[in-house]
Amino acid sequence: MDRRMVKGALRALLGYLPLCFVLGAPPAAHGDGVPYIQSPTGIVDAMLEIAGVGPQDSVVDLGSGDGRIVIAAARRYGARGLGIEYDAALVAESRATAAREGVADRVTFLHQNIFDTDFSDATVVTMYLLPEVNLQLRPRLLFELRPGTRIVSHDYDMGDWEPERQLFLQAPDKPVGARKESTVFLWIVPARIAGYWRGTLAGPQGVEPVLIDIQQRFQHASATMWLPRWYMAGSGRIRGEAIALTLRRVGVLGPGPLQFTLRAAESRLEGEALDGDQRYVLRATRVVK
Repeated sequence: MDRRMVKGALRALLGYLPLCFVLGAPPAAHGDGVPYIQSPTGIVDAMLEIAGVGPQDSVVDLGSGDGRIVIAAARRYGARGLGIEYDAALVAESRATAAREGVADRVTFLHQNIFDTDFSDATVVTMYLLPEVNLQLRPRLLFELRPGTRIVSHDYDMGDWEPERQLFLQAPDKPVGARKESTVFLWIVPARIAGYWRGTLAGPQGVEPVLIDIQQRFQHASATMWLPRWYMAGSGRIRGEAIALTLRRVGVLGPGPLQFTLRAAESRLEGEALDGDQRYVLRATRVVK
């Protein structure tokens, strides 16, 4: 292979692997094996904006590096922040920057491994890790965080967990990669509603008992609602504790599908559907997960 072909292959490799080292020693790695790469300021701003960060939020950055994300969340939005970082020197730098920026009372930096730290109180989780690390974290994000928690990742997705939003941004200050572009992903932790629910459906014909079978894959749900003489079936989407289900009547004449707007809280499922001027109210409790 001649020199021009070698250079072309190298350029393609560097553009495809933005977190690999560039013509020299690799960047310093976290204890979890993730190289430390700074997110440009514009990307930090986009990550906080897509999450809708506000003063009521607790922002946790996994692999927080120099602390720029949680410091920006505290300084710009009044949020509280926690940075988890394995490199002690970066933790010290983050604490010094927070003091200099006047937000040391609102942010904390822990010298810990992200896999050993409890961050279940977060309302927003940010990360710039690697694809395999995202997938390792995914079960914790889904099962330990509260429904409605926003998760934002720079550049890497969560496999087959579909994001709620995805931004493609120019990143001229990005320290790695040939194309100087970034992707920002947003997920919202869905309530876990899979299983059987028993309750009542109150409508124009009175109150009837129902049994609901819900199947779920991430934020997507399918449901069958059994009534004494007929049933409804359909699908919908989960966004935090809010559930939108479109159920079609089966075995009974009706004007069309019912659009249910529901809320799941602990072991209760409640909400309503409107069919013209007719209102249906659903109340149910979980019986089997």
